Order: sequence, then structure tokens, then C-alpha cells
Amino acid sequence: MSLSMKPYLNLKLNLPRIQKPIALSLYRPKANKLVDNGFYAYASIQGYLHKAFSFLKIFLSLTIFLSLSLSLGLQAQDTDSYITHYKDIAVAEMLRTGIPASIKLAQGMCESNCGNSELARKANNHFGIKCGGDWTGKSFNKEDDDYKDGELTKSCFREFNSPMESFIAHSDFLTDPKKSARYGCLFQLQTTDYQGWARGLSKAGYATDPKYADKLIKIIEDNQLNLLDASTESIASAKPTIGLGTTLIRTNNDAKYVLSAEGDDLATLANRYEVNVKQLLRYNDNAFSKNDILVKGTKVYLEPKHSKFHGKQKYYVLKQGEDLIFVSQEYGIKLSTLQKKNGIEGTQVPAPGQKIMLKRKSKVPLKTKDPYEVPEEVTVPPSTIRW
Repeated sequence: MSLSMKPYLNLKLNLPRIQKPIALSLYRPKANKLVDNGFYAYASIQGYLHKAFSFLKIFLSLTIFLSLSLSLGLQAQDTDSYITHYKDIAVAEMLRTGIPASIKLAQGMCESNCGNSELARKANNHFGIKCGGDWTGKSFNKEDDDYKDGELTKSCFREFNSPMESFIAHSDFLTDPKKSARYGCLFQLQTTDYQGWARGLSKAGYATDPKYADKLIKIIEDNQLNLLDASTESIASAKPTIGLGTTLIRTNNDAKYVLSAEGDDLATLANRYEVNVKQLLRYNDNAFSKNDILVKGTKVYLEPKHSKFHGKQKYYVLKQGEDLIFVSQEYGIKLSTLQKKNGIEGTQVPAPGQKIMLKRKSKVPLKTKDPYEVPEEVTVPPSTIRW
């Protein structure tokens, strides 16, 4: 090989060593730029995501705040609206029965969630009153606290035509003579003693919640409902008028009746409820005379009683001093129907202790007594005589 060829050989042999680093150096800026762009895009995305999440957190916080504020506002509105709407009937019932208006309103608010509960909305039942054995009206079934064979079963609650009827039924429930052993002691308390009433209702088992009394007291004190029990001004403004009086009509065995107020007679009731005295006498089977001053709370029917009894009770055991007219008025059954079912004629009076059949005919002849029989003279033991 000649010397003149060596430079070309050297050049050729060295080219790979020279071109290779040149080629890498040419591509490195592009790679770096791609990496830089990737990091920049990633950082930008992170920035946008951070801003988006920050905005979302602010939006959710505002939404929750507004929802809570709206909820509390609606709750306060419901409370005020409930009190405004029902305070007059609560006071009117207090005047009639002695149940504090504050207690009635607090129970209604607690039991019905200020009228928003399913039972209040669909059945007009604001006090959770269950059907019971003698209820003959409409019913509404929902799960509560009744069990059958260890499983929760639907309870039967009373359904009313209006919330007003529910308020009146609450009074009738607490003043029912059959429940005097449970609630009778409450009526020995002053109407201003709302704390005593609340604790007494809880002790009597009106509700199963052990904190029931505390809840009622809190509702009363938070809303100053106790002022209704003592304010003569509010009581005077809420006394029943003729319009409100018509809402105090009740039903028994699907027959309308009212309870007389103090000093009422048939003429007063006839004028108040737009019927005549003769109709009242006929509807009530002459249970009282035209000129009688009625005892406060006397049941007076405003329409004919029915021949059939729609309740579950099959018979009534007659007590001393009671007669068929008493049973007729108590259960809303025509006197003539009771006489036929029990084999009683004319002026016959069943003896005490007899079963008065309400649904079917009696299979056993009833013992009767002379309605004009004079009680035997009561003799005083010698040991009690003082000279």
C-alpha cells in the first residue's frame, strides 16, 4: 500500500468515531425538549386539577352550608307555622278538658315532626294514636313498635278527616274514663305545670322513648308555649266561637255527636248546631228532657244512631246505676236495636252484671229489675251510733 492512500484510509476509519457523537448531539435537544414539554404539560394539568378541586371544594362547602341553612330555616318556619296554625284549638281544648295547651302543641310537634310525618300527612294523625279495640273509623297501617312472633309487624293507627279531629281525639284519649288509672292523676296538676304533665305522660307510658318528657319540656321552653297556659289574653282570643264549635263535632259508630259545655241545654245545642230540639230528643232516644241543664261533657247526638255496631267489642257488662239508654249513648246504637238483641221489652231494666250484647242476639234471657224499685233501707251498725 502506498503512502498516498493512508490519509483516505484514516479518514474512512475515523468517520464512524467522529459522526456517532455528532449524531447523538443533534438529537439530544429534541429529546430534552420533549421531556421538558411533558413535564410542563403534567405540571399544567396538575395546576388545573388543583384549581378544579379547589373550586369543587368551595362549591360543595357552599352547597352544604346553604342546604343546612335552608333546612334550619324551613324547620324554624315549620315550627312557627305549626304553632300559629294549631294554638287556638289547643287552647280551646285546654278550656274544655284541662289539658295544657303547651303540652298538646308540644306532643303534636314531637309526634308529627310539625305535621311533616307520614302519619300526619296521610292520616291527619298528629299524636300517634293507635286504633284500639273500640275504634270504628278509618285506619292507617305502618310499622312502629308492634311485634308478632318476634317479627316487626304493621301497627294500626287511627285516620282522621282533618288535623282538628286529631287534636280533639287526643283530648278524648287522655280523658277517657277507661284510661283514668293511667292518666287520671295528671288532671290533679295545674294547667301551668307543664313539667309535671310531661313527666306524668312519660311515666304513664304514652311513649316508649325514655327521654320523651325532656323532649316535650325543651319544645315548650324553646318556643315559650307555656305562655299559652297562663295568658288570659290568648285564652280569651282563642275561646271557641260558633265556627270553631262546629269543628268540635265527633263521631261514634259513624254517628255525629258533641259534648255539652257547662250550662248547656238542648235549646242551646239546637241553636249552636242548627238542628231543632225535637230532633235532638229523637236522636238521643229521650235520654234527657227538653228543659234539662246538661252535665258538662254529656254526649248528645246530632243525627240518628245506627242499628249495627261497627266496633270489635261484642258485649258490655252493665254496672250498677246503668241502663240500656246509657249503653245506647255510649256505643252509638239505637235503643230499640239493643232491646231487640237482648230480649228487653217496654220499660224493663236489665239487672247489673248482665252482658248486654252489642252485635248478636243474646242466647240467654237477661235478668231484669223493677225500674221503680226502692232500694232497701240502709241500717247503721249500733257501734257507729253516737248519743
